[in-house]
Amino acid sequence: MAEIDRRILVVDDEPVIRKLLVRILERADFSVVVAEDGLDGLEKLRTDASIRLIVSDLRMPKCGGLEFVRRAIGEFKRDFEFILLTGDGDKSDAIDALRLGVREFLDKPVERADLEAAVFKAQERLLEHDREHERVRKLEIENFSKSQTLDEINRKLGGAEEELIDRLSLISQYRDIETAEHCVRVGLYSQLLADMAGLDANTQRTIRLAGILHDIGKVGVPDDVLLKEGSLTDCEFEVMQRHTEIGYSMLNSSHNPVLQQAAVIARHHHEKWTGNGYCTGLVGEDIPIIARIVSIADVYDALRSSRRYKPPFGHDAAVSIITKGDGRTAPDMFDPTLLGLFAEHHHRFENIFDSMPDQLV
Repeated sequence: MAEIDRRILVVDDEPVIRKLLVRILERADFSVVVAEDGLDGLEKLRTDASIRLIVSDLRMPKCGGLEFVRRAIGEFKRDFEFILLTGDGDKSDAIDALRLGVREFLDKPVERADLEAAVFKAQERLLEHDREHERVRKLEIENFSKSQTLDEINRKLGGAEEELIDRLSLISQYRDIETAEHCVRVGLYSQLLADMAGLDANTQRTIRLAGILHDIGKVGVPDDVLLKEGSLTDCEFEVMQRHTEIGYSMLNSSHNPVLQQAAVIARHHHEKWTGNGYCTGLVGEDIPIIARIVSIADVYDALRSSRRYKPPFGHDAAVSIITKGDGRTAPDMFDPTLLGLFAEHHHRFENIFDSMPDQLV
């Protein structure tokens, strides 16, 4: 279990107070990010998905502490722990903050020992939240990985998705595209990331199933390109790119809502946030979020898996390539919010891969 990133956000409009808080927290070995008010604090949270510990004043101009807490909880789909600094006149707001889930309040002026104790208790609560999420996720993976064959997976998912699994089985038998395990893992990673992004349970289930078929269009790629040992030429890469449109054409005619979503994923999972992906060159949020999610899942598993043209990478190397780049892959390819969630919770992706590394067991 990875430890909480020791980053903490301090939000206070008074420079002297901010300086005092930073000094105390840095002495306690925290990496401190500062904001001048609630609006600045929200911006810091948008640009740094690793921040979940927050010390905030309650009374501030522009956006006070209570409004800041309410907006942070509503906008960002992650567990937070807030420590609010209160004065004599803040008791009614403190009650409202309690209703929002705030657990720690400190009177001003702040004592060093009190602040350190509150921060360490908040950090431990975050660790406990993560342990519980991990326990539930491992149970889900263990239950899923007990499936022995694609037929068993089909039985577990139910007859409503029989068409999807039948198509996957047919492709696995007809063409050497990717392993069935890779396809299933991509679906599981995608469900995990959709959960962390705050998508509803039905969408999470749909993306798990639809993500399985993200590369179905490779059935239409010629063998001399699909099965080539080594790098593709520019012309060959153009041929390979067509698998996105082929997959879309294969799936788009279905009346099954899961397959309709799978068609969207098949077409757009190679789009890039910067707009220089394929097949349509969509930019940023114009790319459907389900495709943005599958994009990260697919790249992670492709890096971890053995291919004709490369050996498998270890988990740490794969995370570094995705979050820092390696010349071919760059972090600006991905939705920055989703990339932040991946960077924060990458060990949960590792757990999925380790539970079914080479074959369904």
